[in-house]
Amino acid sequence: MPDTPRPDVDLRLRADLANLPIVRGVAATVAMGADFTVDAIADLRLAVDEVCSQLIVLAAPGADLECRFTREKAGVTFIASTRSNDGRTPNTDTFGWHVLRTLAEEVDTGLGDGVRPPVHITIHKRRD
Repeated sequence: MPDTPRPDVDLRLRADLANLPIVRGVAATVAMGADFTVDAIADLRLAVDEVCSQLIVLAAPGADLECRFTREKAGVTFIASTRSNDGRTPNTDTFGWHVLRTLAEEVDTGLGDGVRPPVHITIHKRRD
């Protein structure tokens, strides 16, 4: 994961679609604590779901998904990463990526080094 300020919530779980409700629930709780509106809470939950879904599809077998939520003055930054199965970053030409860019003000992805390099996605959602 790229260097960031110390997160408010640091979550590590198996990169499995069955764990998405946990991450969505944490996203909603963090957004409520950041005084987001109801609509902004829903947007962050959906954006976090899309980020995690894309990374889980790229994950190496048995890999963990690491998620970090950081509350900031202007909103929330969410960073998620996992070990890549084949060294690919998410496809940014998909409908899901378009939805993600609509839900969050900033979206970035990257790939680390190594045989099964870490792949990450970072989003920033501003408070309405």
